[in-house]
Amino acid sequence: MKLATAAFASTLLAVALVGCGSHDRVTVGNSVLKHIELGDDRISLHGGREVAVITKQGDLSIDGKAVALNPAQRSQAQRLYTNAVGVRDDGIAIGKAGAAIAGKAVSETIEGMVKGDPGAVGDKMDAEANNIAQQAQRLCKRVVEMRAAQDALVESLPAFKPFATLDQGSVTDCNA
Repeated sequence: MKLATAAFASTLLAVALVGCGSHDRVTVGNSVLKHIELGDDRISLHGGREVAVITKQGDLSIDGKAVALNPAQRSQAQRLYTNAVGVRDDGIAIGKAGAAIAGKAVSETIEGMVKGDPGAVGDKMDAEANNIAQQAQRLCKRVVEMRAAQDALVESLPAFKPFATLDQGSVTDCNA
């Protein structure tokens, strides 16, 4: 098996262990999404000591106080919510796929060793790794959409600025 494929599969297995948890309340705290909590049909964004909550319907509250939104602002809030949930779901799917690949890589390698051809597994694993790479690209497109929604919301609603943690570096990190 190619060393890069083995390393990739091992990394995805580690991600999968995180991805197999409960969906009720998930904290996303990585370099791409900073700190966002998802749960109960809402996302919570932390900006210093304040917390902004966006519901599935696009309602926004800051520190527990409802913020009046016009239709365009509500649409951006919903877009931010939808893509944050999509990032979580895509991440979980990628983690589970990574675990499946890791398990398959181990069994295929053992089978190859028994048959005297341990290198045959590399091409199979590369093809499956390419599928995961496509899923990761879809996830990164969601990060781009989240940033666009966040920036549009900040432009029309300056009170949202402390919660705007996505920047170009976030997009670049995701695509790296």
